[in-house]
Amino acid sequence: MSGKKVSGKTHTKEQLDSWATQNNPNNKAYRSNANNHANQLNPNRKTHQQIHNSNRRHKDQIWPEWAPDYPEYDD
Repeated sequence: MSGKKVSGKTHTKEQLDSWATQNNPNNKAYRSNANNHANQLNPNRKTHQQIHNSNRRHKDQIWPEWAPDYPEYDD
């Protein structure tokens, strides 16, 4: 848990509940946020752009096996 505290004198009940939810290690959102943070710090992790470019570069060109001829448009 975080070492920070939130005062009930300066925050509403809704703000206090929101803070408690976000900083509770038993909360699903807290765990997923911590997991996501750990993934972002992983030096072996590729960014979305790196993955996208990799997929684009190594994708085989798809050419149609047959295309219609239009003799009236040939020069």
